[in-house]
Amino acid sequence: MRKNVFMKRSLVFLLLFPMVMFFYCGGKRTTRTTEPEYEFTINGVVVKDLSIGKDIAYFTILRDSVAFDSALIRVGTDTLESRGQGVYAKEASYLFGFEDAVTITVSSAEDDFSLRFDALIPGYFRITSINHRQVTAALADNVVVSFNASANASGYFISVVRPDGSNGYTDRILADEIPHKGVLRDAFYPGDVFTQGTYLMNLVSYYTSFLRYPGMGFYLPAGLPENDLTGAYGTIGVGVVAPLDSLEAVVQ
Repeated sequence: MRKNVFMKRSLVFLLLFPMVMFFYCGGKRTTRTTEPEYEFTINGVVVKDLSIGKDIAYFTILRDSVAFDSALIRVGTDTLESRGQGVYAKEASYLFGFEDAVTITVSSAEDDFSLRFDALIPGYFRITSINHRQVTAALADNVVVSFNASANASGYFISVVRPDGSNGYTDRILADEIPHKGVLRDAFYPGDVFTQGTYLMNLVSYYTSFLRYPGMGFYLPAGLPENDLTGAYGTIGVGVVAPLDSLEAVVQ
């Protein structure tokens, strides 16, 4: 008799089990699917800007073309703060040293995403001389900026800012132009008239590439290289901005 009761109870349980699961699952069959793979776009720059006396790390992140605020970004031992709208940044008087090897990591735990970029901070360098500290219209063809080499640098560029704040001249510095770079005459002529005033001379050494960042006081040249990031789109730039220098354009 006990055996029959046990069998009846077991039969009832087996009949009710699908109904219990039906209601538990909201009345529909569910299956666990893997999370979709997202496309990340990461653009950032790590720079020692000696013209303003700051080290800066500045990144923007998109996930499927939408600003993404849930990433974890570390530059060496420092974690960048999320500022919203996909922007992450940190700046201080000292974040990393000249010629340091710095590991940059970008990760998102919820997406099982991780990216690593190993960078070399270029070495200290500066403009050593400008052959004409006072430039007249007659000398505008002959301005040459000299500088010392920057360790770890894969490239250099120069940016001349006119007295009105506009771009006077920006160009990459080729290997055969190191350590002397001529400034084109057009830097001093926004039109047909020679413009007097203070011209700011900015020199940058970079490792693999370089990108714009807030507070940057100069212009980027066309044709800077991009780097391939593993598992993401975008570019990470690393560089040193030399101490600011200047010359005076005068009308005689």
